[in-house]
Amino acid sequence: MASTDLSSLYRAGSAAAARPPGAGGVSRNHALAGLKARIAAIEGEPVCRLENPDRTQGQVARRSTLELASLGCPEADAALGGGFPATGLSEIHLDETRDGGTLSGFALALAIRFGARPGRPLLWIGDALAFAEAGLPYGPGLAGFGLDPASLCLVRTRRLEEAAWAAEEAAASPSLAMAILEIRGNPARLGLEGTRRLHLRARAAGLPLLLLRQSARAEATAAPLRLRIRPGPASPVADLAGERRLIGDPVFAVAVEKSRAGRPHDVLLEWKSDERRFDAGEPAAALSRRVAAETVDRPDPARADGAVLALRRTG
Repeated sequence: MASTDLSSLYRAGSAAAARPPGAGGVSRNHALAGLKARIAAIEGEPVCRLENPDRTQGQVARRSTLELASLGCPEADAALGGGFPATGLSEIHLDETRDGGTLSGFALALAIRFGARPGRPLLWIGDALAFAEAGLPYGPGLAGFGLDPASLCLVRTRRLEEAAWAAEEAAASPSLAMAILEIRGNPARLGLEGTRRLHLRARAAGLPLLLLRQSARAEATAAPLRLRIRPGPASPVADLAGERRLIGDPVFAVAVEKSRAGRPHDVLLEWKSDERRFDAGEPAAALSRRVAAETVDRPDPARADGAVLALRRTG
C-alpha cells in the first residue's frame, strides 16, 4: 500500500475513534491502536507525526523525490540510473581486502564530487580492525588525488558497535559533505535493520552516507544502491622521452548490483584528479586483454634457462 493511502487510512481511523463508542468501543480502541502502530512502523515515523495531516503529506512528497548527483560522466550516470544518490545510504563492497586502496579511492572521488572541503568535511568512520587491514588515508596522497587533507575527519573506534553508533549520529548531521562507515565482512549489526536506521537518518538530514565493506558478499540491506568495486588496469602514459612507460589515472571496474533502475550494469571509470570528475574507460570486455604497464625502475628480468643435462648418480 502506498504511503498516501496509509496516511489517509490513519486519518479515517482517527475520525472513527472520535465518534462515541458503542458496546464494542473498548475493543475498537485496541484495534485502532494496533492499526496506528502498524502504519507507523511501515511509514518509519512515530505515531504522533502521523496525526498531523499537513506534515505527513509534506514528508510523503519529500520521500517521493530522489536527489541524484552527476559523476561528471554520462556513461556512469546512465549506469546508476541517472546519477549517484545525493541523500541516504549507498553500499560499496570489495571482494578482497588487499584491494582496499581501490575502495578508498572510489569513496574519496565521490567525496570530492560532493564538494568536501574544510568548512564542510568528509567524516570517515571505522573500527580498529577495518583500518588495520586497509590502512589509513595518507595526507600527501589525498592532495595528489584532489582532496584537501584538511577536508577529512577520521574517527577510529575500538569496536564495531562504537563505529556503528558514531555513524548513526553522523548520519543525522547536515553539516557534512559526506559520511563514510568502513567495516569488514557482513556483521549482523549492519544487516537489514541496522542499515535501515542509517538510511532513514541520512535521508532525513539530506546527507550522502557510504557503507564500505571489505571482503564482503552481497546481502539484503536498506541501501537503494549497491556497487561492487574492483581495480582496473590504468592506461600507460608517455614519459619525457616519449615512451609510454608511466602509469596513468586510476581506473575502477564498477559493477552495479542493485539500483532503482533495476538492472545490473558494468562500467569502467577513470578518475581525472585535475578535472575532479570521472571519465568512461575502455569497454569491460577489454579488461581481459589489458596488462599492467611496466614500471620504469623494474628489476632486471631473469635470464633464460640453459641446456638441461641428465647426470648419472654415482656411488
